[in-house]
Amino acid sequence: MAKKSKKFLGVYAVKGKRGRSYGIDYIHPQTGQRVRKILKGVTSEAQAFEVRSIELADATRGAINKAYGIKATGKTVPFAAMVKAYLKWSECNKKDPQTDRQRATALVRAFKGKLMTDINPFLVEKFKRQEAKRVRKSTVDKYLSLGSQVFEKALEWQKYDGANPFKGKRFNPKRGKKPGALTAEEVVRIQDKIKHPVKRAMVAFAFYTGWRISEVCKLTWYDVDLEKGTAWLVEPKNGDTVELELDERAVAILKESERYGDHVFCRKNGKPFKGRLQRCIKNAAKRADVELPERKAWHILRRTWASMMLQNGCDVETLRVLGNWKRSDMPLWYAEAAGTEQRRAALSRLPTLADGRNVAEIQKVVSITC
Repeated sequence: MAKKSKKFLGVYAVKGKRGRSYGIDYIHPQTGQRVRKILKGVTSEAQAFEVRSIELADATRGAINKAYGIKATGKTVPFAAMVKAYLKWSECNKKDPQTDRQRATALVRAFKGKLMTDINPFLVEKFKRQEAKRVRKSTVDKYLSLGSQVFEKALEWQKYDGANPFKGKRFNPKRGKKPGALTAEEVVRIQDKIKHPVKRAMVAFAFYTGWRISEVCKLTWYDVDLEKGTAWLVEPKNGDTVELELDERAVAILKESERYGDHVFCRKNGKPFKGRLQRCIKNAAKRADVELPERKAWHILRRTWASMMLQNGCDVETLRVLGNWKRSDMPLWYAEAAGTEQRRAALSRLPTLADGRNVAEIQKVVSITC
């Protein structure tokens, strides 16, 4: 027997052998016929009411268009369905689809029940303001970027034929200098607190190469040429597989490493490390009384490497290539600025005026001239 919902209009529940099912009931505004049906996959009255609202809104839109002779413009594709299609594409074409899935949650929640054609720049601005109260502006920009990508794919797949309402709506906050870089002495102190010999070697290798921890873990013996002193970065973060020169000390670490499997840095059973590496560095740093930047562990070694390379005279282009960045501005923004001692050392490298006069004589000439 059907039981009407007291909270949600036009929703009812039916108890059967397989449990409780939910249905909706309404009068179609275009045909005048009664629509009464059980909804598959719906597990609550609230979900059933949401489906009813969407169906009723679509039917009302059709009735208005028919009454006034308005031709429907655009394709009636639900935004949630388009996001779902985009995420399937992301799984096959992106290295980290999990990030898209996480960001899509906020978009689907905000534009619940909306068609692609319902979303306009005003609604996007409203979403932008509301999310900015809840999360950082940089995070909101990532949501907006994903929304824009969804609409671009909808245009490409001919699921939508309007303008992209997300385009040009980002905050684009200025990126500040990323904090933090260790000294060589601090890296040694952290390394001394790690008992596992392979993980100790990984710390030294990351310090001498600036490689990301994911790149260190993926390195195999097939990617290494010890005679040339090079190694291949296969499918790194920026997607550009490249062969890079290695520091002699990094090569020495590889030569001294035991071969347990295909991966250079792995467990004794040959399986690569997958988890708890961040915790390993954090715990070692805590025992060594070394303060790490917030939410960063292994990545501080890459920052330290980039900072020291710049401070010791490496040019930006060489640093970009060795760090495998796509843009030249990345290492400059990425690395920690030189300290007072490094700046003074850089000033001291200026050539001395070689005209035979000392500083006092030069100052005297300047004062007379003035």
